[in-house]
Order: sequence, then C-alpha cells, then structure tokens
Amino acid sequence: MLTPLGWGTLAGSVLLYAAGFALGCPEPVVLATGGLLALGSALAWTAPKPRLEVHREVTPLKVARGDAAVAVLSVTNLGRRGLSGLRAQDRIGASEHTVDLPRLARNGRRTISYPLPTDVRGEIPVGPLRLVRADPFGLTRRVREYGGHATLLVRPRTVALAVPPSGRAHTRRRRPSRRAPTGTSASCTAAPG
Repeated sequence: MLTPLGWGTLAGSVLLYAAGFALGCPEPVVLATGGLLALGSALAWTAPKPRLEVHREVTPLKVARGDAAVAVLSVTNLGRRGLSGLRAQDRIGASEHTVDLPRLARNGRRTISYPLPTDVRGEIPVGPLRLVRADPFGLTRRVREYGGHATLLVRPRTVALAVPPSGRAHTRRRRPSRRAPTGTSASCTAAPG
C-alpha cells in the first residue's frame, strides 16, 4: 500500500515525465525515472508477506488505580530471511502506542514490554495489535492485525481502615469491674440529718 509520500512521488514522477517530454528536456525525465525506481524498490521491500508469530499479553488484567500494568509483546520471525522496518501499533483506549522493533533475524525472537495507563478508573480496551512493515524511504507499507482484544480493568484504590473501638470500658483486670458506677448522681439519696 502506498503512503501519502508514495502517492506524491508517483504523481510527481508522472508530471515530471509529461513536462520532460513536452519541453524536450531530459532532466525531468531522469528525475521521474529516479522517483519510479524508488517506488519500485519500496514495493519490492514490502511486497513479501512476513511469516510471523505474534503474541501480546496484558498483565495483570485487574489493577488498582495508579498501580503498574504492562503489555508484553513477543514477535518471532518464522521466515527464511531477516526482517527490518517493523513497527508495532497497539490501540490502548482512545490512544495508540507505537513501538519500533529491532531487526529480526531468521528464527529470531524479540520480547518488548510497554506500560499501560492506569490513572483513570474503568475498563480500558487494549488492541487490536497491528504490525506495520515500511520501506526505509516511507513510500510503502504493509499492515497486518494480530491477536484479539484484551480489557484492562482499573479499579478504585482501596484504603485499609483502622478497627473502631468497641465502646466497653475495661479496667486493668481482664474482666469488667463490678464497682464501676451504674447510674447517675440523681439515683443517690442523701441521709436525713
């Protein structure tokens, strides 16, 4: 698939060819040929379908607000040749997280982890994961989706409360005192005098 830069290169090459032939100048034709050769090499770079094994895991799936949660991405190259120019794009809620993967050798494996946002409570959808392979010039790219969706549940933070007192008066002995006052001063009667 051509990127906007690729479409611009194609349109510019066609216009340069037309201008070169209309004006009888070879320079625009040479520039147009260079643009078309760059497009051809970019298409050859991204045309082969890479054989990859991709696995993404969200751990843990339930966290308290503000605690750490990560996505662990594991990519294995099952093809005959090494791969470079891979970029992983993972949708996290309404935003997108992008990770550039280093070169994958034949049968090579890379594991990368990246943090997930836990500052807002609720269910945060994670995925789908897309792997994008682009040429070095940025003229073409191939996008494939891997895996399904996961849901990160961010719960409210809980706070441990102290145990409230029971409200029963105790003396230094273990049993309640029998001499503890049981009544008010109104219950006392004065001796006649």
